[in-house]
Amino acid sequence: MSDFEVARRQKQEPTATLLVRAIMCFVLFAAGLALIAIGGADQGPSAPYLFVAGILAVGLSFGLPMIGATER
Repeated sequence: MSDFEVARRQKQEPTATLLVRAIMCFVLFAAGLALIAIGGADQGPSAPYLFVAGILAVGLSFGLPMIGATER
């Protein structure tokens, strides 16, 4: 077979940092869903911008935890 081995992380981040990052990502995700809902329900000229901002916020909420990540 293969000799696949997981590379261990050199230094684990503090638990408080990980918790704050997870909460921030959840809030960003929820805000993105709210922006998508507001942009979809609104008929004003800003509706497409709110909708796109919501999509970007949801995407960013999934991307932020990946910053600085390496393949293990």
